[in-house]
Amino acid sequence: MDASGSAVSIRVENQPGVRASQYGDITPSLLLSEHAKPFRLLFIKPFNDVSNQLSYGPPLGILTLISGLRSFFREKIQIDFWDMKLYNDSPSKLASRLDDYNPDVIGVSALNCEAAASYEIARIAKEWRSNVITMIGGPFTLRQSRLIFEESQFDWVFEGAADRTLLMALGRNFSQKPLGNDIPGFSYRQFSGDIISNSNQDLITDLDKIPIPAWDMVDLERYSKYDRPRIITNIGERKYAFLFTSRGCPYLCNYCHDVFTKRFVYRNTKNVIEEIRILYEEYGVTEFHFVDDIFNLHKPRVKEIMGEISQRWPGQLKLAFPNGLRGDILDSETILSMVNAGTYHATISIETVTERLQLLVEKNLNVEKAGWAIEEFAKHGVIVQGAFMLGFPTETQKEIEETIKYAVDSKLSQAYFFAVTPQPGTPIYDLAVSESAGAAVSRSKDERNVGDYSTMSPWYSQAYGYDLQGKISSAYFRFYFNPGRMLRISRQFPLTNIYIGMMSILVKKAVSIAWKFRDGLRSRS
Repeated sequence: MDASGSAVSIRVENQPGVRASQYGDITPSLLLSEHAKPFRLLFIKPFNDVSNQLSYGPPLGILTLISGLRSFFREKIQIDFWDMKLYNDSPSKLASRLDDYNPDVIGVSALNCEAAASYEIARIAKEWRSNVITMIGGPFTLRQSRLIFEESQFDWVFEGAADRTLLMALGRNFSQKPLGNDIPGFSYRQFSGDIISNSNQDLITDLDKIPIPAWDMVDLERYSKYDRPRIITNIGERKYAFLFTSRGCPYLCNYCHDVFTKRFVYRNTKNVIEEIRILYEEYGVTEFHFVDDIFNLHKPRVKEIMGEISQRWPGQLKLAFPNGLRGDILDSETILSMVNAGTYHATISIETVTERLQLLVEKNLNVEKAGWAIEEFAKHGVIVQGAFMLGFPTETQKEIEETIKYAVDSKLSQAYFFAVTPQPGTPIYDLAVSESAGAAVSRSKDERNVGDYSTMSPWYSQAYGYDLQGKISSAYFRFYFNPGRMLRISRQFPLTNIYIGMMSILVKKAVSIAWKFRDGLRSRS
């Protein structure tokens, strides 16, 4: 039910253009001919040199693909992996290393804000060897293949989940078979320059058949140290790993990419626990971040997983939920099971506290119930972070202030205030276009080219002439310099984290003031 008592709409079936499939239906003999050529593949996670790098975590998508490729192609494939984000390596460093890697295929996984860096990787790769296959996937590519082919030198584009479709495309290519047009979500550029497109999404329903990520290719120590200075999870510099235990979300939030569709599919408890066991016993991981789109949708499953963790590793593991839990479907029993399993950090996605906007963006969150969940977690000593979005199309300044005030007055220890960026291909983008087409196009292009979430010129500011980034800087200042919150944070975080976090907030505030001063000078000149 939403705040008004009406039933919340969710979609449990697939939207048009989604094709359900079984990962277990493909076998090595179906993928490769007997005389298939061996090949080398280099996976890259690009790095953007921006002021607000949100995450350095291991890229689960790439690591999962690597496991699948190893399993199916075996001695026919050699795989290298380079996480440029982990080493702050710009795309320019690629040129000097390509001779060492000597790849036949270069694959990039990108967010929207990593588009420019990805394009540069493809350009450098093609300068090195024109016949190297350049391919891209990740959240950025969904419904954007035409744009990518126009703006970049990528040969292959994968939209949505590529666990199965990447195997099919590579198998056909290195067996000298036609790529065809029947692989869902796979589009490619022919040697003639013609584009063959298939914009359908592949929905894999037997997730337990997909191999666990290739954790042996990850420098877990370095990830832990990189995340240490930031006020997020992993506050004790423990060795941590991401867990992705389900895909898809049935809620209709119209700002969402829907990379994994609206159908909720999940791994069984035994499968999840086995991955935890491997990471704990073989890699020394003691902290686990659950990054599902909506981990807590199926309450019995949540309690079953948490119960198994409590029973097998009592008091030995730390759990965090940085990707956001649906706050209005949590209950006391579920929260207690999470706490007993070792949960010390939980993010609740609120976005906006205005009922009008909840309806407009189709999240339909019961804010009162979500507030109860925040207080319930806090009562158990859990560090609770709120996720908020400011600057929706048609949002008033009063509504922005109401959301900020809610955060400041809450029991949250942390908060993220994001400026809304309407993404092309999502329903909210059409609404943004109707309000200001120029701002929508400009912001989308700016995100691809600049790659910074904390732009000083978000869509809302361009559309309505309001200093939203300045408001966000003030929101952080008001939130973290609240006396009660400062006392709570001092008990929850080491001094190093607190110092770096507070300095970051002060710098953001100073930058905002500097931009206002610059704009003032420009307006007078």
